[in-house]
Amino acid sequence: MRRLAALATLSAAVTLLGAGCGSSGGSGAVPAVVRAPPQEATLGWEETYPAEKPALVFGVGSFRVTRDGWAADISIENRSDVGWEVGDPRYEAGLQFGVMLFPDDDLKALEDRNRRGELPAIRHAATYRPALPSVLRPGSTWRGTISAPGALAGGLWVRVSFGPFVSVSDPPAGAASPVVWFTDHAYRLTEVAAEPA
Repeated sequence: MRRLAALATLSAAVTLLGAGCGSSGGSGAVPAVVRAPPQEATLGWEETYPAEKPALVFGVGSFRVTRDGWAADISIENRSDVGWEVGDPRYEAGLQFGVMLFPDDDLKALEDRNRRGELPAIRHAATYRPALPSVLRPGSTWRGTISAPGALAGGLWVRVSFGPFVSVSDPPAGAASPVVWFTDHAYRLTEVAAEPA
């Protein structure tokens, strides 16, 4: 599957945070729709950055909507020769881990919105289990669950966001620093609970 180079500089990440805040007005606003019911999906997504000679590999194993929020089982693997500082959970305002909601799964539309700085607001993760490492060392992988309270709108598409990651020395060839990644894969939230078989 084609990979989207969803990379942002730190200043662009600040713009990303401000885009589409709230549920009304603005180009990144998410329309009000029916709350998604509890559901679970096994995803098995794996995306690499950069596409050639990957430095970082982002995984999403599964995604759940619960009665009072959402949770995603994710992973980050460092295939590079340098360490990457990971956003410190003590400074939640700088963290970009969470989910973003889109009206469709169109990659071209996503690229266009990214270029224009019109991405929807991130629904930030509130809990990390286990805690994020302060540095993701060469050859290491962090696996865990991110989650947060709050309803998600049924019928919309979920993408998972990771970052920021800052290389502790010069980034590998083809990579930039910092890195904020959001998946080109997307999962459509069902609008109504499935009928029992």
